[in-house]
Amino acid sequence: MTNPFRNRIMADPWQSDGIDIPEIHSNAFRLCCEAIDTVRSQGHSSSVLLYGETGSGKTHVLHRLREYSLSQPNLHIFGSVRLHTSPNRLWRHLRSSFVESLARTGKNNRTQLELIFLRRLFLLCKKKTITNPEFKHLVHIIQSESRLSPNLCQALLHLICQRHRQVVLDWLKGHSLPESGYSALDIRPPDDTDDPEDVSREMVLELCRLAGATIPVILSFDQIEALQRYPNDIEGIFRFGQAIRTLHDETSNMLLVICIQSSFLGELKAAVAVPDFDAMSCRKTSVVLLTRDEALKVISSRINTLPDNGSDHHDLLQILSKEMTDFVDKNGKTCRAILSRCAEILDNPTETGSSADFKKPEPDPPLDTFLQNELNTREESAYSRPIDPEETDDLLQGVLPSLFHIWDDRCREKDGKLYPDVDMVITCPDADIGISLCNHQSINSLAGKLRRLTQNVPPEKNMRQVLIRHPRLRIPAGAKKVNQYLQQLNDRRVRLISPSREALAALQALRSLLSDARSGDLIHQGKPVHEKTVRNWFKSLKTGPAKTFMEDVLSEKDPLSPEVRKMHLHLLELLEKERIIALTEAAGRMSVDTARLEAFIQTHTPEIGYLEGPPAVLFDIVP
Repeated sequence: MTNPFRNRIMADPWQSDGIDIPEIHSNAFRLCCEAIDTVRSQGHSSSVLLYGETGSGKTHVLHRLREYSLSQPNLHIFGSVRLHTSPNRLWRHLRSSFVESLARTGKNNRTQLELIFLRRLFLLCKKKTITNPEFKHLVHIIQSESRLSPNLCQALLHLICQRHRQVVLDWLKGHSLPESGYSALDIRPPDDTDDPEDVSREMVLELCRLAGATIPVILSFDQIEALQRYPNDIEGIFRFGQAIRTLHDETSNMLLVICIQSSFLGELKAAVAVPDFDAMSCRKTSVVLLTRDEALKVISSRINTLPDNGSDHHDLLQILSKEMTDFVDKNGKTCRAILSRCAEILDNPTETGSSADFKKPEPDPPLDTFLQNELNTREESAYSRPIDPEETDDLLQGVLPSLFHIWDDRCREKDGKLYPDVDMVITCPDADIGISLCNHQSINSLAGKLRRLTQNVPPEKNMRQVLIRHPRLRIPAGAKKVNQYLQQLNDRRVRLISPSREALAALQALRSLLSDARSGDLIHQGKPVHEKTVRNWFKSLKTGPAKTFMEDVLSEKDPLSPEVRKMHLHLLELLEKERIIALTEAAGRMSVDTARLEAFIQTHTPEIGYLEGPPAVLFDIVP
């Protein structure tokens, strides 16, 4: 049998282990419910600040709140945001996370977003069926009353009519769409010169206005600590405070639930402005440690998940109850600590004296081995679900500043924007690294960004510039303007880099590892592994796909020569037609030496597959 006290961390309020004990943390939950009632009855937004020790059960309270929102006869909306992102794209991350929550299924097998829109329609007409002209008229009324953009209303119409669902959700999240996507939705493409943070903030506020006064929107925030890119970094926390005050002051139907570790409370209060802290703590309470009686209720609920055997259940409960007498002192223990202790006891048959046969786990490895195993597992998970181009910007801006600082603790991200189209500037001892993220699906948008970079970003003596583009977003040989601007930038020693799929998976794994360490959710031998430990361990690694990618970004490699760029474009054009071709045939059709083409492919083109053979074969790995 599997030990019922293992798998102890609930990292997501949308997940459930099927166990909930209402008496535990009832005060924190009741406070949240009272705040929801206030939002509904008084028509203004409110907040609850929940703080507690690592493993005390904050996410369990959020999960209970989500279940409560679904069980209410009147429509309630629940959303969650984990803040493993960059301070410089906070609103974009918030928008994407909020829309992802709205896209989850609510009642009657409809998404929460559809339910909001349908509820608004019903409140206006009180009829189950309406004609198409009535429908359009009601949409126009909602648009006018809630100050919605025509684009949002158009997207919602597609969603209700079950058309282009994924494209609609991508647009709502702020993802770049190909020209065909905007055409299918009949939506005007965004103005690429607008500040994407401002655009995302307005979309979040629009979606709240869409819900209207009668539908409370509960939005929870977790892993706020992960906004810190390096020790003593307060910029992300400060901006988070500003964002919370905006949501509090500029909406009338939101309950904002902010979860932090108790040890972080003073740091949070010191980092944000006083009005911002007030906005995030209209109500505040601690998620308290469990008493012995509460511990026994948790233990009993876990034992009851085992296959039915009354005598064994009773014996285990008696053994663990006796252990809790000394283990849970007068100050209490966290739920995680109680579960960890019970798991250890049940893993040792000599301690239980029970006939229950639990699968004995492997002993915890040394810390270095544990961290390497964690990284490997997370890399494999990320690799099995490849990072989409739409996720790449958030990933790179969220993790690169931390990794560069680990690499050299003198490296810092500049928080002020030097130029609008330079997304990140990392200040290092020898030079600044200006990074422009070019993961546009629209060739026209990409061309616009590259044109602005050539015209508006003069060569800086002390700044090396790089462009980063997802390997799946290959630039067609026929995209003449794009290739023209790339050549101009190339002549100014601006390099275009495509991270490998392995590098993206490694960066995703490291981001989650660092985020969990900062927020106390990385556990080894029953205790949290601190962020400093993870940073020191990563710095000691000799190699790996993430370090290889960082070295590439930091290096002063020469850009591709015009001749090599021409060869690259010719090869891409050939593979667009053939998809798979022998190396020798490709070299012959391109009039290039075979050895030279082979060396180029092995070092420059992650979007082109290569099999050594014999015979050596090239293939297009971009779908």
